[in-house]
Amino acid sequence: MRKKRWLSVLIAAGILAAQCVLPVGDTGSVFVPQASAAFVSWSIQQAESRELAPGLTQTEFTYTLGDMSSRYTTLTLKPDSEVELRPVMPWDGTSVGLQTVRNMANSAVVNGNNVVAAVNGDMYNMSTGEPWGVVIQDKNLVHGYNVAGRDWPFFGFTEEGKVLYGRYSDYTQMWPQLTQAMGLHCVLVENGRNVCTDQTTTRAPRTAVGVKQDGSIFFLTADGRQDSSEGLSLTELADLMIKEGAVWAGNLDGGGSTTVVSREPGADALSVQNVPSDGSERRVANGWIFVAPGSPTQAQMTAAQNDLYGRVVSDTTRPFVLKPGSTYQFCMTLVSGSNPPNCITDDPEHYTVTYTGNSGRNYYYKITAKPGAAGANVYSTVPGADPVLQCKLLAAG
Repeated sequence: MRKKRWLSVLIAAGILAAQCVLPVGDTGSVFVPQASAAFVSWSIQQAESRELAPGLTQTEFTYTLGDMSSRYTTLTLKPDSEVELRPVMPWDGTSVGLQTVRNMANSAVVNGNNVVAAVNGDMYNMSTGEPWGVVIQDKNLVHGYNVAGRDWPFFGFTEEGKVLYGRYSDYTQMWPQLTQAMGLHCVLVENGRNVCTDQTTTRAPRTAVGVKQDGSIFFLTADGRQDSSEGLSLTELADLMIKEGAVWAGNLDGGGSTTVVSREPGADALSVQNVPSDGSERRVANGWIFVAPGSPTQAQMTAAQNDLYGRVVSDTTRPFVLKPGSTYQFCMTLVSGSNPPNCITDDPEHYTVTYTGNSGRNYYYKITAKPGAAGANVYSTVPGADPVLQCKLLAAG
C-alpha cells in the first residue's frame, strides 16, 4: 500500500493535535525547539547528504563533544514524498524471529518491494526475537503487546498520515486508526522540549525516530562504543533530536542493534551505512523500511538474493569427463552470504558427492562416478535458494 501524504498532526494522550505540530506552511512559532544548556558546546558538521528517492534524504554528520569526535546519520522523509514507510519483520513475514536489518530489507526486495533504506526498530527478547511492543503493518496486527512490555509506548500513523503515539492505554483506543505502527522504548522529545527522564550518563549507540514541525518524519542513528565514536546518553540523544528539528521524538533499540542501511548511488545492493558496535550486523526483531514507488530492477533482486542466500563460484566451470571409478576434487567458494554451500548432482544414483572440508570460504567436495554414469549437472545449493548450475559432468567416450 502506498503511503498517503503525511498530515502534520501529532496526537498524544491528553494533548490536542493543534498544540503539537503546526499545519504545513504555517510560519507561526508554537514551538521553539529547546535543548539543554550543555548542548551549545557541541560542534556538529554535515559531512554528506544525498537523495535516496524523491522526498527521502540521507545525511551524514560528525560531531565533537569534549575531545571525542563521533558520527550520526539521519534518514528524513518529507510530508509529500511517495516513499512508503512501514515496519518489517524477519524474512519480510509475520512470524517472530531474528534477522539482520539488511536481510529483512533484502527479503522485502525479493518480495518485489523497491526498498531504498532501512533502520532497526523496537527492543526485543534477544533469545527468541519477541518484540517488546506492538507491530502493525498495512492495518494488520502482526504482533501484539507481550507481557513484559505491556505498558511499552508505540509510534505509528494512520492511512491519512496522522502521526500517533502513546502508551498501551492509548493504543487500546487508537489501534483501529493505525495503518503502520511499532513499539518504542521511551519518549525523548515532546512539544519541542527534552522530556527524557533517564538521566544516566552512559553513552552508547542509539536509534531514534522524530517528527518535525513541517510533518517530516526522520530517523537518527548514532555510532558508539568505539574509539572513533563514543555514542550518546539518552538525554544527549533527545537534545540532538531537537537540534535536528524534532517537536516529538522517541527512542528505539540501540547498542549493537543500531543499524542503518541504504543503496549507494549506482549500486544494486543495499549496504550498511553505520559501524555496528558488535563488529558485525546484529540479528534483530524488526525494523522500518523505506519503499520507493515502482519495482526493484533484476540486478537489485539478484543482489538481494545473493546477500540473503549467498553466491557461490566453483573452480571448474567447463564441462569435464569423469570415468566410472574416477574421482574429482571440486571446490566451491562462497563469495557472498554466510550460509555454507552444498554440492549436488542431478544423478545421485551414478555420482556420489562427499564433503571433505573447508578452508575459510572455500568448500571442498569429492565427486565419484559409478558404473553406468552417463553425465550429470553439478549444482551448488545454499539454504533458501534454488540450486545454481556450476558445471557439467560428461560421460567417458
